[in-house]
Amino acid sequence: MSDDIPIIFAEDITRTQGKAPATAVFLSAGSALQMQQYAAGGWRVLAAPGFKSPAKIDLAEVPASACGEDDPAGCTLLSCEVKFLGGDAGARIGRWKPEILKFNCAFQDVADAASLAASMEGMGYSVLGAQWRDDNSFAIRSMVGLAPIASIQPPDWDRITLIGVRDEARLPALLAIGRLYAGEEKRIGELRVANEIRNDHIARLEDALLAHQRSDTFKLRKS
Repeated sequence: MSDDIPIIFAEDITRTQGKAPATAVFLSAGSALQMQQYAAGGWRVLAAPGFKSPAKIDLAEVPASACGEDDPAGCTLLSCEVKFLGGDAGARIGRWKPEILKFNCAFQDVADAASLAASMEGMGYSVLGAQWRDDNSFAIRSMVGLAPIASIQPPDWDRITLIGVRDEARLPALLAIGRLYAGEEKRIGELRVANEIRNDHIARLEDALLAHQRSDTFKLRKS
């Protein structure tokens, strides 16, 4: 489950044949898998100077490369975990001019995501929100929508990843794939919840059976 997948597939559809591979630059990443999915899609993957992650990431295994401060200029994507967002991000975006900005805000307890979305718009990006849910007793997370941020009312900022797109020509493919992907995610999430409920029910029945067997054994011993 990943809100990066619509970006990767939309780029495959809209990228001009023969053009250099798309480039994903990470200011930070939540995991190696987050970066690997871009590499698997044929993208060039770079870790920006000062790259941060809560996980131990071997760039060679991604594969990704550490880059210099000027290398990300004109990159396709710039991605960042909001909890690692530094004060120099705005200046870097201005210099590098990425086609797509992605700020992973979902489930990160971000207090100022609304201000961040407004800043993205101020830098000339059309801002989309990838919406997530985990409103079940098993805390299973799934992406349930991708839409312009203005149409998400009221926004649940702690369950939204912000995606900014500089060229509006990219929007139709990204939104179309996002809708399809979110629909599949919803169905998979529902199946996972149903499976967890089934497993929980079976576990309860097994516990009840064991308790009943222990009770019968105890009665036989007393008699």
